[in-house]
Amino acid sequence: MTVLVPTGTAGPLTTAFTIAARTGLQLARTPQVLGIAVVQSVLFLLMFRYVIGGAIGVEGVSYVEFLVPGFVVSGLIFTAGGSAVAVAEDAASGLYDRLRSLPIPGIAVLAGRALADAALMFFVALVTLLVGVVVGFRFGGSAAEALAAIGLVAVFSLAFAWIFVWLGLVSGSAQAAQGLGILGVPFSFLSSAFVPVDSMPAVLEVFADHQPLTFMVEAGRGLLLGDAATATFEHGLSYYVIGSLLWSVVLAVVFAPLAIRAYRRR
Repeated sequence: MTVLVPTGTAGPLTTAFTIAARTGLQLARTPQVLGIAVVQSVLFLLMFRYVIGGAIGVEGVSYVEFLVPGFVVSGLIFTAGGSAVAVAEDAASGLYDRLRSLPIPGIAVLAGRALADAALMFFVALVTLLVGVVVGFRFGGSAAEALAAIGLVAVFSLAFAWIFVWLGLVSGSAQAAQGLGILGVPFSFLSSAFVPVDSMPAVLEVFADHQPLTFMVEAGRGLLLGDAATATFEHGLSYYVIGSLLWSVVLAVVFAPLAIRAYRRR
């Protein structure tokens, strides 16, 4: 297999975009990976919409309107699990050993991988949102707010990508990476993605209120639904938007160095 890598004194940007392009070519040559990610996300959305949704009541909006923004954001974690497996496979194949022998910055190698994984997550999220519209979701905010919500999803995708790049590097094998990736799933359910947090036991409600996914979900929900959603919020929309951006920075600042350290230690 041909590996695209920069030569000579390639800088960080050149390296990052080259690695991202290589990963994109891998996806293009194995379209089943993208297909599985999309089908998985859509199937889970339909299950919640038509199987579970009828038993859940929410305030202010219909359940499908409540669900879709939450699923678009939380679904990033489901897609990212496959990225961790791919990183573990690349590590096991010796790719990163070869890249470390080249005069290129290690952080750019991982940044390129994170960019490609974020692009995959973002694409699946957009498809999920479109399917949500087909099954009954309707935008309640302005066009500018909808674009802002989509921009936030891109930011969240990159933040989550660093987490799963790190998991792929420390897992040791594709099977272990798959198992570690599943650990992110409980955070989806212990958030406001699928049910209102005030329906949870007190201890879980406190955790759900302050964990990053809830900030991200509420920010997206408020921007996509407008006043119908924000009227039910405990805090203003800006609280969740700013909080979600801060959490994204924190996740990237914590997990990017951890990923770089794991890359150098392999």
